[in-house]
Amino acid sequence: MSVFEMESWVVSEGKEKEHDEWMRRWLTWVRQHRELFKEWKSVRYFEKHVAGMESGRHFILWEYADLASYEAYKKKRGEYKGVYEEYKKNDPYYQNVFNHETMGLEFWKDKERDLWID
Repeated sequence: MSVFEMESWVVSEGKEKEHDEWMRRWLTWVRQHRELFKEWKSVRYFEKHVAGMESGRHFILWEYADLASYEAYKKKRGEYKGVYEEYKKNDPYYQNVFNHETMGLEFWKDKERDLWID
């Protein structure tokens, strides 16, 4: 059963263009270094629209095969040593484009996946 890590945030005021550039840079870098993220089944990026005060909130959704895969990845990445030092340099989280006071983190488990409509 998959687990999903969902992180959300609002872009720092006046940093919309930089934020979008950093997100593209990060997604491109991750795609080019996919071998470092074998535990990730998928990664998806969204922006919430037509949601009143929540409009403009951004989301990243990581899918892992199970909680053990999530834990293995976090342990492997650790404190961003070795090859993960470059990852941190490309991560928008550390580029002052997220309003960190608005950050949220949730974990979801899939349910009735055999009945999902893809």
